[in-house]
Amino acid sequence: MNLNLLLRNCRLFADLDTTELTTINAMAHRKEFAKGETIFAEGDPSRGFYLVVAGAVKIYRIGPDGKERVLHVVEANDSFAEAALFMDAYPANAEAIAPTTVIAVDRLQFRQLLVRDPKLSFKIMGALVKWMAQLRNALTDVSTKEVPARFASYVLSLPEPLTVTMSKTTIAQMLGTTKETFSRVLHRFARHRILTFRGKQLRILNRARLEKVAAGEEKI
Repeated sequence: MNLNLLLRNCRLFADLDTTELTTINAMAHRKEFAKGETIFAEGDPSRGFYLVVAGAVKIYRIGPDGKERVLHVVEANDSFAEAALFMDAYPANAEAIAPTTVIAVDRLQFRQLLVRDPKLSFKIMGALVKWMAQLRNALTDVSTKEVPARFASYVLSLPEPLTVTMSKTTIAQMLGTTKETFSRVLHRFARHRILTFRGKQLRILNRARLEKVAAGEEKI
């Protein structure tokens, strides 16, 4: 597939024209990672940021208690490690949680491009602001909503078809809960005939009720 098309599919570059995409194309390259392979570790020198073409990547840190804290899960058409453009080292770990293809964009070349092209800089900043707003909403969900509402919000954010690339353990970590609690929540969704989750396939049985759960208007 044409690299320009892959770049355009990424939300970060959705507003760029063909000339701008071609310029970024020259500083980008594809990389493949196996499931469980580390893309970068916390403290590694910053080399650039990444766009997920296929698969999924979890961004996490290890807490003082030695437990893993999942900060974000990045799936196809999303980017990660943008903050590393302005940092000397990566502030967290990134690991492929499925066979994953990414486009790596070189840090130094991309920063030089932003300096040379203010119009492009504003487009990128606009996309980053939108992404930050989405991340803020996700963090608000984790801190204020109950687990069923968090999961309902996550499901409603997924594109069709509803195929999940991450494990249920990773989803539980992302939602800020345990795998056992998440399993009980899934059972309640199925019992209320709102959705089912078998293997990697999610099936929404009642979207209206799922939206009410996500908004906190219905408890299950």
